[in-house]
Amino acid sequence: MKKSLVMIIASAALASFAALAGCASDDAAQAPAEDAAAPAASESAAPAEEEAPESKYAASIDALEPAADYEGKAAVVVTYSWTNNSDEAISAAAALSLKAFQNGVQLESGIVTSGIDSDGYMAEVKPGAGTTFQMAYLTEDQSDVTVEVSELISFSDALLAEQVFTLA
Repeated sequence: MKKSLVMIIASAALASFAALAGCASDDAAQAPAEDAAAPAASESAAPAEEEAPESKYAASIDALEPAADYEGKAAVVVTYSWTNNSDEAISAAAALSLKAFQNGVQLESGIVTSGIDSDGYMAEVKPGAGTTFQMAYLTEDQSDVTVEVSELISFSDALLAEQVFTLA
């Protein structure tokens, strides 16, 4: 029994070694391909301008209104509109990243007692359709509020919308 276990382990190790040896590359065989690609890159007269990828969503920041949260703390209510230009139905909650900043610091979400329209945030939206919704944020003082909208999951840092509002 012990002998057969040792044989199995040795066979597995030998097979792994043989597989890894087959993965080794021959630098001489790859060198011509690399050399052939280098002149092509240097021959281009002007670098191609990189186009920003088209977003699957369109968004706008429509308004900002002062408010108070349920504890009476100063807050603002931001009205957003968005359109789903993707191929699948999705909600704004799953598609968009919404942020508000004051003095360079992101504001906390707030809960206001005056009825805000947040239904459009969670509603699933089919391709080509859109919704409008509102979100509340607690403010720290009367300085400007910068609101940003971007795709929630994206390889780009591009903003879909940005707006600065003056409170004072």
